[in-house]
Amino acid sequence: MRNLTPLPSNVDTRGFLVADAYAAGVPRWRLQTKDLVTPSRGIRIARASERDVELLGRLHTAVTPRCAVSHVTAALLWSMPLPIYLEDEGRSGLIHVTRRQEIGRVKRRGVVGHRAPLLARDVRMVNGVQLTSPEWTWVDLARHMGRSSLVAAGDFLLARENPLSSIEAIQEVVDRRPKVKGIRMAREILPLLRAGVDSPQESRLRLKIVDAGLPEPAITEPIFDEHGRYMSTPDLQYKEYKIAMEYEGDHHRSDPVQWGKDIERDDRLRAKGWIVLKFSDVQMKGGWANAERKIRDALVSRGWRGPSS
Repeated sequence: MRNLTPLPSNVDTRGFLVADAYAAGVPRWRLQTKDLVTPSRGIRIARASERDVELLGRLHTAVTPRCAVSHVTAALLWSMPLPIYLEDEGRSGLIHVTRRQEIGRVKRRGVVGHRAPLLARDVRMVNGVQLTSPEWTWVDLARHMGRSSLVAAGDFLLARENPLSSIEAIQEVVDRRPKVKGIRMAREILPLLRAGVDSPQESRLRLKIVDAGLPEPAITEPIFDEHGRYMSTPDLQYKEYKIAMEYEGDHHRSDPVQWGKDIERDDRLRAKGWIVLKFSDVQMKGGWANAERKIRDALVSRGWRGPSS
């Protein structure tokens, strides 16, 4: 068996275009060796990189002119929260790619091709990959996701730290795509999006509270004591009723330091007359009825009487 010749230093050993390899002097036989895989014509990747979504996206947008990675692939590269079935699809090795309508759909192995009226502002370059913008990607997802997942994905774009988009930008794309599949869902969900949310589970908790007919809680607003000293920034709160709500993810239980800080934070609030309610994945799934009752009882105990008849 012929010994493998090392690839030139200017060829990325994880993956590269065949045209670039030829330009660097790589012989044809070297591109057919067992350490390389051909995900699509004109592309070679190392076997260990077969499901590297970012690498595949970069290569596919490089080998195909005037296109952008889109749909679930773009959502993964924007780090948008996705339901498990979509995340599995996105990591399967298939790359979703969109081209302008007048150019035509991309047709090549390893690619799911789409056509759309993309404008220059609908495409961004991220780590060398041409991606559909966050707001365009969110609208593309609307036909594939349920209400709570789409709210969580939209809230993610409006995160408190380093937001990827704005309500106005999302609204502009929704208005510009009146006939795309899923647009009715996108229009329904858009008014439910809120800026400043820290996690997908906080989004889902807020939606469950609202769907239960309870008042919509405020998001991540800081609480100060009577002397102006900072006390806490609950995930959700009813400031008028002095009720704070926290979603406790796994990291809260597994990190002793974080757990200790959470206890001290809650003690400070309770000492000032606040009710602190805790929620976890258990309540979000099978135990929501009890969780809803807990919120309702807390509100009633503070004088809430529900919507007027």
